[in-house]
Amino acid sequence: MDFLKTAIINKINEYQNISLFFHEVPDFDALGACYALKRYIRDAFPEKDVSIIGLDVLDESFAKGFFQFDKKHVPNEFLAQSLGIILDTANEQRIWTGRHKYCKELIRIDHHPQVESIAQIEWIDASYPATCEMIGELLYFWDPKYVLAPTATYLYAGIVTDTNRFLYLNTRPSTFQLSAKLLDTNFDRQRINDAIYLKSFREAKFDSYVMHQVKFFKELKFAYAILAKDSFEKFGIELRMSMVHVLNNIKGLEVWMTIYYDDTIRAWRGSLRSRNLPINQIAEKYNGGGHKLAAGFTLKNLGQAKKLKADVVSYLEQVLHHD
Repeated sequence: MDFLKTAIINKINEYQNISLFFHEVPDFDALGACYALKRYIRDAFPEKDVSIIGLDVLDESFAKGFFQFDKKHVPNEFLAQSLGIILDTANEQRIWTGRHKYCKELIRIDHHPQVESIAQIEWIDASYPATCEMIGELLYFWDPKYVLAPTATYLYAGIVTDTNRFLYLNTRPSTFQLSAKLLDTNFDRQRINDAIYLKSFREAKFDSYVMHQVKFFKELKFAYAILAKDSFEKFGIELRMSMVHVLNNIKGLEVWMTIYYDDTIRAWRGSLRSRNLPINQIAEKYNGGGHKLAAGFTLKNLGQAKKLKADVVSYLEQVLHHD
C-alpha cells in the first residue's frame, strides 16, 4: 500500500491548487477527512491553495457546531487548474456538487467497497473502518511532524463516529494505534464528544417518535420505520438524516431500516443496517450502496418502499431458512 501513498503524495506535491470533495449528506468521516487534509497541507505547504468544494451550498446544520463552513464560492477556473481529491465517497453519483469533473486530475481515497472507478489514482480499501483512518495513516507516512492538534481533532472525530466509539467489529488494532498517536497531540476530546453526542430535548423527543413508527417482524428479526414527510419540521429538527441509529443495539434484530424524506434533494432516502448479514447488495438496487452491514439508498418515490421492504423480507426468509 505504500506505493499508493507515495503516488498520492507525489501528485499533491505537483499541484498548487487542491480541491477536496465529500459525499452528499456528509458525516463526520467525510467532512473530517476533508478538513484534516486541508489543515495538514496548509501547515506543511503554506503556499498551496486548498479548497473544500460545496460548503457554500451545504446546509449549516451539517456543521454540528464543529466544522466552520467557508461560504465562499470556488469558481470553475480554480477547479480547472486543481487536483481534485474525492474522500469517503463510494460512487460518482454521490459526490456533492458533482463539480469534480472540472478538475485537471482526480484522486479518490475511500473505505467503501469499490463499485466503480472515478479517478486516475484510487486508494480504495474496505478493510478500514473510516476514511479518516486512511488519511491519518497517509499523513503519518508523509511527515508526522505536521499532524498537529487541529488535524488530529478532525481525524479522531471521523474515526469515533464511523466506528461507533470503537464498537463496530471492523475496528482494527491499527485503528487504536492511530487513535493513540492522535491523542498524543492533546486536542480537546470533550469538544468532539459534545458535537457528536449532545442532543437537545426536542431531538430526544424525535428519537421517541422514530421508535413509535417501528414495525417489527419478530420471526425474521427485521424492523423498519417510515418517517412522515413533515416529521423533522414538526419536531423542529434541522438536520435531515435517516435516524437508523435509533434502532441500533435492540436485542432480537438482525436487520433494521429507516426511510425519510430529504427535502434538500426532494427525494425519499434511507439506511439499512445489519448485525451479521450482508445487505449492501439490496441498497445497490435502489440507487445506493455502502458497506456490507451498513448501506444507504434513495427511492424514486415512496411507493418503492414497499418493494424494498419486500426484497429485505425475501432475503431474510431465504438466509434464515424460513418457508
